Amino acid sequence: MEAKGSVFEYNGEKQVLICSQDDFFVLESWDQYGIYKEGDFKTTKISPAPYVIIPSIGERLDFEYSFPSNSRVIVRIFDLNYRFITSIVDRFYESAGTVTRMYDNADWDGKNHLSQIVDPGTYLIHIEATNYLNGKSSIDIAPIVVGVNY
Repeated sequence: MEAKGSVFEYNGEKQVLICSQDDFFVLESWDQYGIYKEGDFKTTKISPAPYVIIPSIGERLDFEYSFPSNSRVIVRIFDLNYRFITSIVDRFYESAGTVTRMYDNADWDGKNHLSQIVDPGTYLIHIEATNYLNGKSSIDIAPIVVGVNY
């Protein structure tokens, strides 16, 4: 965040006087959901990092997803038989954009919904975005590989 204001000294301490909310500028937005950048997307896309993760040694999967405006976005992990493993994201976004998840607690740690490390193998990262205004849904799926440390 960046702010525009006046610097002055009060009781020996430097202070910044910011006069209005228009003096604040968001440079980059990061929260527990990752870095959000607004964009103009009409469809849904998910892009996992293209490498094998080994959760038993603490590796995590970074990924990025894009979605249209006014959408409830759900990101889940499934096995190849489409059995549910865990949910990573379930959030409503007013504006279309892209979220990059690459920090602890924002990416996937290779664990199921019971916090157990999943077996080695291929999994599917699945995104679904449902627009509440028109009821349309769009999905994207990408493979991810979980390995084991020998």
